[in-house]
Amino acid sequence: AVYVPADDFTDPSAVHTFGHLSATIALSRKRASEGLYPAIDLLQSGSKMLMPNIAGERHYKIAQEIRKTLAVYEDLKDIIAMLGISELSREDQRTVFRARRLERFFTQPFFVTEQFTGTSGKMVSREDTLNGCERILNDEFADVPERALYMIGPIEEAKIENVA
Repeated sequence: AVYVPADDFTDPSAVHTFGHLSATIALSRKRASEGLYPAIDLLQSGSKMLMPNIAGERHYKIAQEIRKTLAVYEDLKDIIAMLGISELSREDQRTVFRARRLERFFTQPFFVTEQFTGTSGKMVSREDTLNGCERILNDEFADVPERALYMIGPIEEAKIENVA
């Protein structure tokens, strides 16, 4: 574990240290405050091993599209805060909706918190995660409320949640 003072990832010591690591998982106080667990900053985290010849072409492409979607959403947050989402172009609105669904789909109830939350932990395979992300990126869940993707397992649970 590497402690980054004041969460400043531009600090020279942090930059130097992270340059020697093959992967980083950056925890986010902001995501934790939003109730998005695990509270991992999806844009600050990454792996040098995420390459087509290692992770596979499909995994690589989906991951790149997710990062692009989340980055555009991050860039639009100030505009949304000042003017509202209705002032965005249709395409930007769709990107925001996709990003918010992805953020919720990446939440996961922990096994270790079952006794405190009353919610059973979930394990989701890499293949199920890729399928879910791909389907969200393809707008298959555009008609499903964001909350239906929160703290679920495989993406099919969102449809079940939406029906209930």
